[in-house]
Amino acid sequence: MSQPSVFYEQLYHASPKVNLSTYFTNYATLKEQFYTVDTPKVQRSVSDSMGANIEEEDFNMLKEYCSIDNLTIANEVIEYGHMKSWSKELLEASTIPDVPLKTLTELQKSTIGMKPMKRSTKYRSEICVKHEEDPSRLVSAVPGKDFLVYIRIYAPFKHRVYNKTTAQLIKVSLSNVVSILGSQTLADLRDKISCISDLSITTDVSEKPVLKPGPSAKEIYNSAFFFIEGIFYNDMRDPENKDNSQVIREWASARKIGSFQTACMEDTKIDSLNLRFGFPWVYQHQGNCEHLIVFSDARLLNCNDHLSVTSYPRIERIKPYINKYCMTCGMFSVRWITTNNDRLPHDPCFFCEKCFKSYNYVNGEKIGTFSAYPYPFHAELMQKFKNNESNDQQ
Repeated sequence: MSQPSVFYEQLYHASPKVNLSTYFTNYATLKEQFYTVDTPKVQRSVSDSMGANIEEEDFNMLKEYCSIDNLTIANEVIEYGHMKSWSKELLEASTIPDVPLKTLTELQKSTIGMKPMKRSTKYRSEICVKHEEDPSRLVSAVPGKDFLVYIRIYAPFKHRVYNKTTAQLIKVSLSNVVSILGSQTLADLRDKISCISDLSITTDVSEKPVLKPGPSAKEIYNSAFFFIEGIFYNDMRDPENKDNSQVIREWASARKIGSFQTACMEDTKIDSLNLRFGFPWVYQHQGNCEHLIVFSDARLLNCNDHLSVTSYPRIERIKPYINKYCMTCGMFSVRWITTNNDRLPHDPCFFCEKCFKSYNYVNGEKIGTFSAYPYPFHAELMQKFKNNESNDQQ
């Protein structure tokens, strides 16, 4: 390993470079020496465990004593996003030993009137997403052989030059965490990444305001790439897609910076990657919208996972965002954006559906001069929100 690689691994607390296919093939082979997978239970293999000759009864007793269930305690946070609160009831319900310690007595008194508090956890700001198992299971993954990789997708941010005087740091915000099978491709991962710039519609529809006037930005500008370990993986599934990495490679070549390769993301399986966990890489789309991505974890599938291949890739956790509200009523979510409006002091201005129609139109006719654009949303979520707010506004 080169010296620069060691430096960046220490800087980002990243792992050494790992070939996913080789690593998990070796790990699965080693695992099979002790266990064989028999869905839905894991049975002991015929061979002796770790070279020791253990009777079945002793083995089951050892398995029970060493179970990870014995490591949990009451009111412990077991899963991300499922936090239990503690309050005075917990101390009142607990048994305090009959010992002359004033600290216990005072602690119990201090909880009187205290409001319940949530435990502070690393994933407190992330919401777990619950998924239903695909009942069809046309193709099933194999526990103990296939593996999952977890990737943290971060929201795009504006680049700012570091100022020693103000010492302002760029804040990077998580968007979501995606899990994907090793047998799937980078193109499958790309299709699961959602960004507001892909959903944007840049056509002025002020003359005839409809929420879905035409194709989204992603449908028009579908080119994108991943940059991982010195390789640009371009999305070339559409014949009209362009190699957006070309201008970067030409710029780097002119300055004798690095030696970069290219590949197609639709032909690149996750298990073929050589990468470092914890190291930031780049996903770029829409020409200049860049997201940091981090391969954070990987593990073998087990019998408790969803085994249908069609269940992946999927979003495991999301980071909620603050909703934008109408600048007129301040009650409902934004549905429209107007620019260059000669009747408003704000540019741009955000409207909900009702305020947009009532302020800018009379009997369906446009008033004044302005441009209007639908506020980007997921189509399926948009309909649900629209139905809910329509009921509220009636």
